[in-house]
Order: sequence, then structure tokens, then C-alpha cells
Amino acid sequence: MSPRVPEPRRAIVLGGGGVLGFAWMLGALSALESVAGFDVRDVETVVGTSAGSVAAGLLGCGTPLDAICRHHQGMPAPADPPIAYDYAAATGGALPPRPGWRPGSPRLLLDGLRHPLRSPIVTLAGLLPTGRGTLQPVHDLMASLARDAGFGQNWPTEPRPWVVAADYNTGRRVVFGRDKFAASPGSVPRIIRKATLADAVTASCSIPAWYPPTVIDGVPYIDGGALSNASVDVLRGTGLDEVYVLAPMASVNADRGRSAIGRVERLMRRTITRGILADAAALRAEGMQVCVVTPEPADLAVIGLNLMNPSRRTEVFETAQDTAAAQLAGQLSSSAGWGRRRATRDTPGQAPA
Repeated sequence: MSPRVPEPRRAIVLGGGGVLGFAWMLGALSALESVAGFDVRDVETVVGTSAGSVAAGLLGCGTPLDAICRHHQGMPAPADPPIAYDYAAATGGALPPRPGWRPGSPRLLLDGLRHPLRSPIVTLAGLLPTGRGTLQPVHDLMASLARDAGFGQNWPTEPRPWVVAADYNTGRRVVFGRDKFAASPGSVPRIIRKATLADAVTASCSIPAWYPPTVIDGVPYIDGGALSNASVDVLRGTGLDEVYVLAPMASVNADRGRSAIGRVERLMRRTITRGILADAAALRAEGMQVCVVTPEPADLAVIGLNLMNPSRRTEVFETAQDTAAAQLAGQLSSSAGWGRRRATRDTPGQAPA
């Protein structure tokens, strides 16, 4: 009898992408459950940034993916847990309210000018004015589900959400659910106070100039996507077996935009994709198997250029189910080598290939 290979240690990474990025991720997660054959809640960690943090929080609270998808599509089943959220209107519509006129974080702006090698997106985040939208519906959603699941003040553990945000004073990344301390160069590390899941998710979704920063223990935080769209690299050193990256703002097979704005959008996607693929390569170098799923040209056609437009969410969700399933089937096949490295590593008496 062949030795039994233990269940792999898995993590899922969910990138940012606004309202339609969330819809795309739900379709891709649905495809992942179907193709890979496991419940997406049965992983060790779900790394979530911006819209991805909402999905990570929902899964961390134990909400079944099928129930999330049905509610997202406006067709909840009688036995589904109640989800008090209006996907069509809760984020405030396709366009932001007019922001203020002063730079949102002069300190972050000046620090970025003093350190020109820092990401220009972070510096821009300090320059942009404070947004006037509201994320209260997102906060209420997460607070309600966390409370009902017993996580009103405690952090979920199965799976454990790692929620990525950016310190609006220093531009440093903070991973709620993982980090204990934060520090700027030359400063004394400060303790990251325990945040509730609702506060952390709201912070991760606080898009500069669209929403105001979320203040936790006196520290303002903004969307973690200002630093990295998916923060795949936070899984380095974890010793995981399998990592599944679902990144709605990347695109490995992007087409060419038809308009000037479309070409700029595709350039942004290519930049994000390069960063994610580099982070994935670093995880592979540590022995992890990494599957990266991104929107295909068919997805991009239905997503359009406004990721905050809720009117397209159903078509985006349905298209992602098909395109993600095709990508997953190719990457997770035995001919592609998926599972081979872990099987040889975990089987006694065999050396890793």
C-alpha cells in the first residue's frame, strides 16, 4: 500500500479590484472549488487586499462560498445565512463624491519626496485629497457576520484572514491578523493594537480620494493596494505547499486597449502582473506550488474601465467562472506538474525532485 500523502497546507491570495474585482473573484473562487475539489474555507490563510479583504473576511467568518455567490447575484436560498448588504448601492455608485481639496496626508507626501525610490503610488496617495464616500455598509456587513460567527472581538482562525492596509502616516504595509509591530526607518517600533475584523477590512478598502482613511487606535490607514495589489510576498517563509493567487487587476493574457484610456489601463495591468509574477516566482523558489489566475480578454471586455460599476457584476461573475476554470484546469493538471513536488517531498524515503 502506498504511503498516504497528507493534505497540503494551502493559502489563497485575493487582490484588490473594486466592485467588479470582487465579482470576478467570486467567480474565480467558485471555479477553484469546482476544479481543485476543496472548500475554499479549508485553507490556512486567506490574504486579502481591498476588495479581496472583504472576501477574506467573509470566508474567515465561515460563510459558505455558494451562499456568498447566491446573495451577490440576488438569489439567496432560504437556508443561507443572512447577509445585510446591497451589492448594487452599498459602495456609493460607479463614481465617487467630490473629494476635499487639501492633500490627504502631507506627511506621507513629504516623506515620499524625500525618498524618491519609494513607490510613486504611495506618494500620490499622500497628495490626493481626502475622499468623502462612506464604507459604513462594508463595516456593518463585516461587524454583523463576525459577531454572529463569534468573532466580534476575536480574530478568525480557520481560515485566518490576513488583511492588508497601508499606514497613512508612514506608507508602511500592515497585515492585520499577522503583524504585531510596525515601524518606520529610524523609529521605535510601535505595537499594532488589536483591530476588529470589521475595522481592518474597512481600512483595507479605504481608497484614497474616494473614501476617508480608517482610523484604528489613532492611526489612519488606507487601501493596501497603494503598496501592492495582492501582497503575495507576505507568504514568504510560511512553508506552505500550495498558494492560489486570484488577482482581478492583473492580467497575464491582456489584450490591447481600444482607447487611449484603455491602453493606459492595460499598462497598469501589465505593471501589476509583473509584480505578482515576481512574487509568485519567489514563493516557488522556496518550494511552494503557486497557481496564478487573472482576468482573460473575455473578462476584460465585460469588466470595462470602471471597476466600481455595479451594473456589470453578474456578467463579470459568470464570465469569470468559465475563464478561471480553464486557467485552473491547465495549471493544476498532473501534466503541468501540480502536486508532484509535494507528493515526493512528503512521501517517506523519497527525495524531492
